[in-house]
Amino acid sequence: MAGRLHRRLGGWGFTGENFPPTPELLAWLTRQIGPAVSCVPAGAEGSQLPRPRPVPHLGCGVSADEPDRLAHARGQGLPDILRLRAGAVPAFPDAVCWPKTADEVAGVLARCDSAGVEVIPWGGGTSVTGGVNVLPEDRPVVVMDLSALAALESFDERSRLATFGAGILGPALEASLASRGYTLGHFPQSWELSSLGGWVATRSAGQESLGFGRIDDMVAGLEAAAPGGRLSVRPMPGSAAGPDLKRLLLGSEGRFGIITSVTVRVRPLPSNRTIQSLLFPSWHDGMDAVRTLVQSGVPLTMLRLSDPPETEVAMAVGLGATRAAGLVRRYLHIRGIGDGACLLLVGAAGDPQTVRRTLRQAGHLIDGSHGVSLGTRPGAQWLKDRFRHPYLRDALLDVGVATDTLETAAPWSALDDVRQSVREAIAGALEGAQERVAVLCHISHPYPDGASLYFTFFFRVATDHGETIARWAAIKRAATNAIAAAGATLSHHHGIGQWHAPWLEQEAGSTGVAILRSVAHQLDPNTIINPHVLLDPMTRLEA
Repeated sequence: MAGRLHRRLGGWGFTGENFPPTPELLAWLTRQIGPAVSCVPAGAEGSQLPRPRPVPHLGCGVSADEPDRLAHARGQGLPDILRLRAGAVPAFPDAVCWPKTADEVAGVLARCDSAGVEVIPWGGGTSVTGGVNVLPEDRPVVVMDLSALAALESFDERSRLATFGAGILGPALEASLASRGYTLGHFPQSWELSSLGGWVATRSAGQESLGFGRIDDMVAGLEAAAPGGRLSVRPMPGSAAGPDLKRLLLGSEGRFGIITSVTVRVRPLPSNRTIQSLLFPSWHDGMDAVRTLVQSGVPLTMLRLSDPPETEVAMAVGLGATRAAGLVRRYLHIRGIGDGACLLLVGAAGDPQTVRRTLRQAGHLIDGSHGVSLGTRPGAQWLKDRFRHPYLRDALLDVGVATDTLETAAPWSALDDVRQSVREAIAGALEGAQERVAVLCHISHPYPDGASLYFTFFFRVATDHGETIARWAAIKRAATNAIAAAGATLSHHHGIGQWHAPWLEQEAGSTGVAILRSVAHQLDPNTIINPHVLLDPMTRLEA
């Protein structure tokens, strides 16, 4: 367990943790994209840091040491990891600071604003959209690490409201609430490493958002600091006092200020969490079941439907790797479940009686939809591994396979067309380079009016890290163009960051972007806070 105390540089998570690919998965990948021809060496020892430029006295803890600057230079997107591993990071912060109070945050911003120094807020550093990346700049850059703002500031049990410093990470937040018998219920895949402020700044959604809601629903109030002033939105059960100011900070990614504390709505900690699994003969059968369940209002916490390729991979790393796999497959064929099968996970939480009643109600609603129950074992395994799955990316890079994800959302009436167009765009993005791309997709956040689509793709690593990044950029560009053309959203829960910013006007419209720019100018007139996220249309995927 000691290894878990140290964050890995040039990879996901903690040293000592891993999630190696199974032989079955490697064989599947070879069939889909061909044998690996290169690999990406681990480590970031080759990075050469320039001398830091001077920054003003910041009034809090500051470091210009190379390890701190390197650790805060990039986020966790695939290009970030490739650059860190290759020792080819293009820019570094000149200093890292650790304010301990909201007043210190405001003081740092005031000093940096006066001195013409850029500030990048840093929660857990898990952005996969370039949201915390340092780019080459004429101005000095300071990364503000908010990890010292991590206390439970107040707990109102009668109102079920808890106020935390924005830098608190998922495990510490849940441990603090669990000791009082409560939970926030927000579990993004980055939960072990990401911060409450980061969730709010990117409008994230946890894996059980169907039952607990998105972070948008959980935030009751917040406080933020910007060069143009400080913003405090008190928690209210409801208000018609003009537009909701806290919504300006939700999804603002630092452009409107740095979030210092957040008041969230909490719930009693459930005593039981159960996930049933079913296989459906086709994607459309599974999608109809998901839509029926969510529109019926059954109080489930999670519905996750994998398409046939993702189900095949799940079988390769789970059911397909067991000794009973042959018997299971023969049984499924007898039941009419063949190669186009789609796996559905159905989750419920609460006391045991409530969980049983909820799952029984869900079963009655989709009875006759051709689903075959696999019991609770696959769901239990998924729960056990859900925060370990990102480690697979690093293990695959070690053997020459690159993998990344992207996500969107659309109404039910358009969802299948969006899936098809984005899938085709990803799969064909490297045809000119005579490379194949394998694509998986699942629904993981359903709503009465639509759902999110989460894509995972795999391609071969090139011999040069720059070419591998170029391959990734070609896939990302093709997929984002397809999403925008289909009228789907650029991001369901990862935010805009740097890499989606060039497409924002296609979704928000010119008037919408002009409004956002006006707000940013009011709060940050010299554009010192995270200037390349959200509103910078000139950011490049390869940067």
